[in-house]
Amino acid sequence: MAASRGFSRDTRYTPVPSPLLGSLLQEIKSTSELRCTLRILGLVHQRRSRRLWVTLSELMADSVLVNALAKEAEGAPEAIRTGVEEAVERGTLLQAQQPEASGTETLLFVNDEPGRRAYASIGQDVTAQETHDMPEGSAPEAARPTIYALYEENIGTLTPLLAEEMKEAEGTYQWTWIEDAFREAVNNNRRSWRYIARILERWATEGRQDGEPGRHSKTTDPKEYLRRYGHLAR
Repeated sequence: MAASRGFSRDTRYTPVPSPLLGSLLQEIKSTSELRCTLRILGLVHQRRSRRLWVTLSELMADSVLVNALAKEAEGAPEAIRTGVEEAVERGTLLQAQQPEASGTETLLFVNDEPGRRAYASIGQDVTAQETHDMPEGSAPEAARPTIYALYEENIGTLTPLLAEEMKEAEGTYQWTWIEDAFREAVNNNRRSWRYIARILERWATEGRQDGEPGRHSKTTDPKEYLRRYGHLAR
């Protein structure tokens, strides 16, 4: 076995639910289930800006997973099926069937809050497509990353106090503004919620050159939002 060189400084990290590194790690006995679960977590994290599921056929063609399970006695394809079935039965994954011309396709979701929302929005009568099959800007809300995911991916570790403020911001400003504010903060190398909140505040009070309204009409007014939560951004 070749020795690993470890992880370089620019290695990207994929969030893993804490139970999978604790209680579930003790409960899962099947190598197939553990590897399928970890691989699906990784793939969903990579693709979450487009969709929050992985198809069974994608797993079957995934070289990383196929190679990881190649030495299983039943062979990689059957090991993948077994691992997925065990994870669905355990409740770490959710499964739905999508009708297709050639039959049905199995969709697999991580059983976390974003995954459950995506699963519920699709249901058993699946008609959703990947974003690249839709007109630009028509992606379903569930297929977008959450504001918390944007923060953890671009800024850092989320605290409960910041999570409360960001939840309010998500209900106050339209999603495109939030994404653009994060993007501006990253581009300017000002990676803090304080900076992002001030961008949103400026756009709300001064407007944007695109002329697009950024405040939801039936949610908290930006001034009220700032009155209630502005101290957290200081």
